Amino acid sequence: MMSEDIKRAIENYGVKARVITPDDGGHYFFAYYDLQPFDSTGRYHLVHKVAFEDRLPQADDVCEIGMLDLEDGGKFIKLAETLAWNFQQGALLRWWRDDDHILFNVFEDGKYGCCILNIKTGERRVLPNPIADVSPDGKWGLSINFMRVWNFRPGYGYCQVKDPWFDVKAPEDDGLFLMDMETGETKMLSSYKQIKEQFYFEPNSNGKLVINHINFNTTGDRYVMLFRNFAEPGMWWRTELISGDLEGNLYQLTDFRLNSHYHWKNDKELLIWGGKPNDADLLIFTDLTDKVYRLPEREMSDVLDDPNKDIHCLWSPNRKYILGDGYPDTDHYRNLHFIDPEKNTDTIIGRYLTTTWEGPTMEFRCDLHARFDRTGRYISFDSTHTGKRTVCLIDMSELEGYEY
Repeated sequence: MMSEDIKRAIENYGVKARVITPDDGGHYFFAYYDLQPFDSTGRYHLVHKVAFEDRLPQADDVCEIGMLDLEDGGKFIKLAETLAWNFQQGALLRWWRDDDHILFNVFEDGKYGCCILNIKTGERRVLPNPIADVSPDGKWGLSINFMRVWNFRPGYGYCQVKDPWFDVKAPEDDGLFLMDMETGETKMLSSYKQIKEQFYFEPNSNGKLVINHINFNTTGDRYVMLFRNFAEPGMWWRTELISGDLEGNLYQLTDFRLNSHYHWKNDKELLIWGGKPNDADLLIFTDLTDKVYRLPEREMSDVLDDPNKDIHCLWSPNRKYILGDGYPDTDHYRNLHFIDPEKNTDTIIGRYLTTTWEGPTMEFRCDLHARFDRTGRYISFDSTHTGKRTVCLIDMSELEGYEY
């Protein structure tokens, strides 16, 4: 039975959430909001399992890779282990092509790579580079230097090996790579030096640069990435939004400013939380053009919340709605937003008390990172409202007027 403390940790608005991870002493999470944890049947949900949650991973900290059987009370089925993980994106775990295969990043024999595992037969193969994203058809993988990302933000990188280009601001032999997911054959698409020379970056045009967050569009022929400067003392990083193709041709969608979480609506339109500092909102960019559309001012539900807060924004499978989770409010609750662009409404469908860490410890915070299943009926998210990391499930058919 749910304790009174846990009841007070949750506020429901039209829908109810239930914990689906076992109470076995482990900490469970899936990780990023734009990845799909559910198999095609909806029965199995991928998860990471770790032994701690209150510090950054160290080089020898093992993360278990597995899945929950939602038809068997959320039973955890262990599938593998990895050392290449973090609390924000896990091991970039995902299904690959069908319900028989998963992939995730690994660190083996002193090198980072990507493991493709057949969960039915146990057959595995390791590709020579870690992946940041994979095309929808599973053919292509985009790879970056996660050691460099660790130095930029440890919550998104890997720590086993020091970056060979640690002291190089814009290396010419590091950058963005394209890998054939069948053969492992890899080519560089764009180097840091090339991107810096092609685009002028303010305010730190001479600073150290990093690629962070890359996603294919819905057809897999183009991608978008965030290109950022390392923050210097007293400064915040700024972000260039760049799209590209499989030949490495790049297009500048914005000037160097505030850009954050995003999600492709289709092969051309990109939803992103961005704008100028102190004037950011949900915007829709049309790739390869200067067309930018700001979503109309949304009618907020009667919950104390800042409508200009950055959220992890995600389209529903039918592209009718936007799901988003924000950062903690003044009461240490994380709000789960449900946005109907057609009606211009922003409804809070849940508030969850969160463990609050400050300063550098923000890198191992637990964002909700809410994501739809493949049908749009269910939402899963990560939360610490029970006192540890858990994965929770919402049945959206309980929300009046919701269509999936």
